[in-house]
Amino acid sequence: MSSTVMLSSFLLNEISLYLLSIFNNKMNKIITSILMVGMVAGVAAQVETEQQKTLKKLQEHYQRHDAKVKSVLERKADELMSPPDRYYMEDYKRTMDPITGVTYFSELAKVKTEIERGKYAPKAGLKLLNAGNFTDRGFDQPWVERGPYAVGGRIRAIAYDPNDPTGRRAFAGSATGGLWVNQDPADANNEWTPLSTFWASTSIHCIAFDPNNPQTMYVGTGEVETGDGLGSGIWKSTDAGQTWQQIFTIPATYSNTVRNGNFFVNDIKIRNVNGTSEIFVGVSGGYSEGWQGLYQSGLYVSTDGGNTFTKNDNFNIVNPNTNAPSNIGYSVQQIEIGADNSVWVSTRASRFSNLPSGGKIFKSTDGVNFTQVYTNGNGNARVNFTISPQNPNVVYALMQGVSQAEPVRIAKTTDGGTTWNHSGEGTGVVTLPVDGDNGIPNNDFTRGQHFYDLVIKVDPNDQNTVYAGGIDTFKSTNGGQSWTQITKWANVTGLAGLNIPVIHADQHVIEFNPSNTNEMLIGNDGGMYYVPNKNNFQGGSSAVKRNNRLNVTQIYRAALNPIKTTNNEELSAGAQDNGSFWLSTPSLAQANFLTHYPSTSGDGGYTDYDDQDEYLITSYVFNSHYKIFTQGNTLVARNLITSPNDRNMGHFINEMALDRTNDIMYSYRSGLSIFVVPNVLQGNGTQTAPFINRVLTLATAQQSEQITHLKASPYSAVGSSTLYAGTNQGRIIRVADGGGTNPTFTVLNTPGIGSISDIEFGTDEQHIIVTMTNYNINNIYYTTDGGNNWLQKDGNLPDMPVRTALVNAEDADEVIIGTEMGIWGTNNFTSPNPIWAQYASNLGNVRVTDLDYRPSTRTVLAATYGRGVWTTQNSTLSTSEEVNKSRLRSVYPNPSRGNLNVRLPEGVHSATVKMFDTSGKLVYTNHQVKNMEEFYVQLAKGAYMLTVEKDGKQLFSTSVIIR
Repeated sequence: MSSTVMLSSFLLNEISLYLLSIFNNKMNKIITSILMVGMVAGVAAQVETEQQKTLKKLQEHYQRHDAKVKSVLERKADELMSPPDRYYMEDYKRTMDPITGVTYFSELAKVKTEIERGKYAPKAGLKLLNAGNFTDRGFDQPWVERGPYAVGGRIRAIAYDPNDPTGRRAFAGSATGGLWVNQDPADANNEWTPLSTFWASTSIHCIAFDPNNPQTMYVGTGEVETGDGLGSGIWKSTDAGQTWQQIFTIPATYSNTVRNGNFFVNDIKIRNVNGTSEIFVGVSGGYSEGWQGLYQSGLYVSTDGGNTFTKNDNFNIVNPNTNAPSNIGYSVQQIEIGADNSVWVSTRASRFSNLPSGGKIFKSTDGVNFTQVYTNGNGNARVNFTISPQNPNVVYALMQGVSQAEPVRIAKTTDGGTTWNHSGEGTGVVTLPVDGDNGIPNNDFTRGQHFYDLVIKVDPNDQNTVYAGGIDTFKSTNGGQSWTQITKWANVTGLAGLNIPVIHADQHVIEFNPSNTNEMLIGNDGGMYYVPNKNNFQGGSSAVKRNNRLNVTQIYRAALNPIKTTNNEELSAGAQDNGSFWLSTPSLAQANFLTHYPSTSGDGGYTDYDDQDEYLITSYVFNSHYKIFTQGNTLVARNLITSPNDRNMGHFINEMALDRTNDIMYSYRSGLSIFVVPNVLQGNGTQTAPFINRVLTLATAQQSEQITHLKASPYSAVGSSTLYAGTNQGRIIRVADGGGTNPTFTVLNTPGIGSISDIEFGTDEQHIIVTMTNYNINNIYYTTDGGNNWLQKDGNLPDMPVRTALVNAEDADEVIIGTEMGIWGTNNFTSPNPIWAQYASNLGNVRVTDLDYRPSTRTVLAATYGRGVWTTQNSTLSTSEEVNKSRLRSVYPNPSRGNLNVRLPEGVHSATVKMFDTSGKLVYTNHQVKNMEEFYVQLAKGAYMLTVEKDGKQLFSTSVIIR
C-alpha cells in the first residue's frame, strides 16, 4: 500500500446504510438496438424521456454518495483510506445500477455456473486471438502468461500441508488472485501453482485443515479489510486440494437493498471433540461494489463436514440502547482454538453503525456459550489475536486503538482472559513496537493502516516470544515488554542503518512450519517471504522473497510497446502497491514470463509508449504522471510531466491518454476539465523538462459529471490531435486540435446512461465502439457515423461491467471485451444481436481491466486485477477456417505443472479422468472432474496419456506433459 495519507476504509462504516432507501427493483436488461434515425418522433421522444429519467436517478445517487463521504470526512478527518478503498469507492460509482444505486456483483456466481455448463462455450475460434493456427493450438488456451514472475501481490492466508510427509508443501491465498500451492517454499527455484482459476471468487482469506481427516481442507473467500474481493462462501476439498466443491452459500436475495450472502468468510477453525470435527466459521458483512452480507454476519458451526451450518444466536451484538442482544451477529475477525480446546473469537466493526460490534474478544469452553473477556471500548476496532500453543492462558491481541493518541493497542492476558494489560496504560508490562522509519509515528507502527495491515503471532515454542506486523515486522522475547524491528520496507531515513532484511510493506499473515518451527512464512502486499531461521534476522538473506510464478499482481492498466516484436517483447503495467514497471525480453527460463524492471513505486496507474519507443509514460496516484527514459533495460531518467502543484488532482487511478503521433499527453483534472501537455517529447532525459500543463475545459459539466475515460484518436493527423472523452453519465466529447491553441468541442449524441470505460475505433473515426461498466444497462455500443446514431451490441452477454474492448482491424465482426469474468468475444459483432462467448480459457474468470493490441505482430495484451498480464502472440491472420469441434474438448494448460482443466463436450458436466505413463501404467484416476474446474495431479515430470471417460465410454484422449 502506498504511504500516501489516505482516508480509512473504516469510513465505510459511516457511509453505511444510506443506500438502504434506494429502490430494490432491478430492470430487465434491454437487448434490442436503440432507435435509429427515421423512427417516429413520438417514440424517439419517449426514449429520450426514459434516458433523462435514468440520468436523473444516477445523478441523485452520485449526490447522496458524495455528500455522505464528505460529511464523514469532515467529522473523521483523522481516519485513513487504503488505496484499494480509493479504487473501489470510485469503482462502485462506476458500476452501480443507475436506477437502484446498487451493484449485482454476487450474481456473477450464476454466470460462472452457466459457463461451466457450456452455455457460453465458443463455437468457433477468433482470428484475433489465434491467427488461424487453430489446428495447431486450439482456442482453449490462446493466452500466454507474461508476469510479473516474482513480484507477487497481497497474500492474506498461509497454511502448511499436514498431508505432506516431508513437511515442506504450503498453500497461499491472495486477495484477488486465488489459491496457490508450492511443494517447498524454502527452495528458491520452486514455483507456485494456481488451484482456483475457475472458482466463482478468487479472493482468499483463510485456509483450514480438518484435524481428524487432514485430506479435507476448507478455504474461506472474500477480503473484508478492503472490499477488494467479494467472496463466494467456502470451497472444500476432500483430496488435499486436488478437486473442490463450493459450500456455505445462500441464494442472493435482498434485505432493504443489502444483498444477502456469505461474502466475507474471515476465518475457519476446526475443533476436535472426541473425534468429531466442529467447524467454526466467522463471517462479517462488508462493502464490495455495494453492501454485502450485513445480515449474515456472525459465528457459524458445522458438525457434518460442512453439509449444514447453524448460526450461533448466542453470539449476536448487544444493542447499547436496550442492553439486549440484537438479531445481528457480531462481525467476526478471527477464531482460534486453545490447547485446552477452548474457542476464542475476536470481532471487527459492523456496517450497522448503531451496533458496536468491534473491539471485543470472546471465549467459550463448550463452543456454544461465549463470554466477553475483553473490550477496548471502540466498537469500530478490528482485533487480531494469538494464543500460545504451550499455554492456553497466554493470549496476545493487536487491535485498532481508541483515539488519535492511541491509534493502535496491544493487550495481553496470562490467566485465560480474566485480567489484561495493554500498551496504552503506561505500566510497561506491554508496549508498542516503534518503527525506525522517521515517517512512521512512534505510537502507530501501522502508519494509520491498522484496518488493513495488522498481524500478531506467538512463537509455537515460547509463550514469551511474539511477532507483530504493521508496515514492518517486529519481535519481542519478553512477552511484549520491548520490541526489536526485524524487517524494513526500504532503506529510507531511519532504516538504512539497520542490518535487517528488506521485505515489502504491509504485513498480513505470519505462519510457522509445524514440521520445523524455526521456519516462518510472511505474507504481505509483496507476496511471500521465507525466513529460514526465526532466531536470525541479521542481513538481507535472513528473510527472502519466494514469489516464483506467484502471479497475483493486481494490474490497473497496461500497454504494449508498439515497435517491439514477439521475439523482442516489451510491455508496461501499473499495479496496486507494486508500482509501475515494464516487462521485457530476454524471457526468463520459466515458460513465457518476461523479466521485470521497476519504473515507479507505490501504486501504479495508466501507462503508454510513444510510437517510436523514445519514451514511456507511467503513473503514480492521482495526477502524477512520469516520462521514463530507458536504454536497453536500464532506467536512465524519470521526469515528472505534470505540475507539482497539480499532483493531487484527478482520480486516485487517474485517466491519461497519449497521442503517439503528436506527443501530446492528456490527463484528467476535475469535472469536465483536463490537463494538456503538448510537449511531452521535450527534454533529453537527463534533467527535468519544462513541460507545459494547460487546463482545458471540454464542456459544461452536468450535475456530478466526471470524466471516466480519455482516448486519443489513432487517426490524428500530424499537427492536429483529436481526443475523445467519456463521462460517468454516458456523454462523449470530441476535441479537435486538443493540443493546439484553438481546440473545438463536439458533444456526440449520448449512446446510453452509464460510466464509459473504453472508446475504441474501427477502420476510422466513424466506426467507434464504446463500453460501460454499470450493472443493469446496455454495456456495449457501436456507431458507424461518428456518434450520430448508436447501436446496442450486448446480445446474449450476461449482465456485468465491461471494462475494455478491442476490434479486429481486419475483420469488423471480430471484437473481444474485458469483463468481470475474463475475456469474451464475438465473430458477428455487426449483426443486430451478436453472440458472445467466453475466451478466457487458461486466464480464468478474473477481472480484465485493460486490453491493448499491436497490429505489426498481431499481439493482444490483457491486464487482469489479480493475475498479472497476459498476451497472445499471432504471426498471421488467415481467412475464416472451419472449426474442428473436437478441439473444444481440450486439456489445459499443457504443458502443466500439475494443475489441469478439462473442457468437456457440450452437455457433459462431469467425467472420469485417467492418466497413464509411457509404459501404459495407470498412475492417476479422478472420477469427479467437472467441466473447466481445475484439479491437481502430483506426478513426476514427463509425458502422459490422459483419457476422459463418461459412463464407461471414452470421450477423448490426449497427451499431457507435466513439467
